Amino acid sequence: MCGLLLAFLAGALPLAAAPRVRLLAPEAGTELTAGSVAVVQWEGAAPGAEEWEAFLSVDGGRTYPLRITPHLNLAIRRFSFRVPDLPTRSARVLLRFGDERREVEVETPQRFTIAAGSSLWAPTTQIVFSRGEKPRPDAEGVVLWVEGARDGSRLRELAAVPVSLSLHSVERPSLLMLPLFWPARARVALASPVLEGELLAAVPPRGGEEESPRAPASAPVRLLIHRFNE
Repeated sequence: MCGLLLAFLAGALPLAAAPRVRLLAPEAGTELTAGSVAVVQWEGAAPGAEEWEAFLSVDGGRTYPLRITPHLNLAIRRFSFRVPDLPTRSARVLLRFGDERREVEVETPQRFTIAAGSSLWAPTTQIVFSRGEKPRPDAEGVVLWVEGARDGSRLRELAAVPVSLSLHSVERPSLLMLPLFWPARARVALASPVLEGELLAAVPPRGGEEESPRAPASAPVRLLIHRFNE
């Protein structure tokens, strides 16, 4: 009983029954173009599940580093996603069903192609410094994923950095390279240069007076020195 309770708390219990589902799209042999909008769709039953999500592999199912849907209500079985710019001849989809505590994965057998196209990074992609959730318990977290409400609204795309994106895989570099932010002191608005005194040569001498030596004009100038990152 104690072991059963611990398994339940760890989210390791199976669902009421194994999902019996079939992937309808993308179909086997389909060619998708990077940057275009495609559809992931399935049919069947997943007893005991409340929600589902789909992950994408570009190496034939060895890894699933991209999540192409948010957590969606089970009633929603069709979702449009933006195809990433990771050309491959061996793309696959992993469907996962559960209630966000107990999860079961269904790796679909269909393989399809992603052809080169536009850039992976959409203008609305939000950059974060940590990976997303794991597609499998023994896998690393995703590096590009979609978040939103379970009804498919309020969508946003996130990308974890730093990552190296190659034509056929997504890899994390061995060294962490974070941008350096050098704080700058508060800037002070300075007045224009001020002349103290006037050139006496500009003032004509009074009649009958002997011209006296002219004192040099003093013109201290305030200079603003720009630092590199100011």
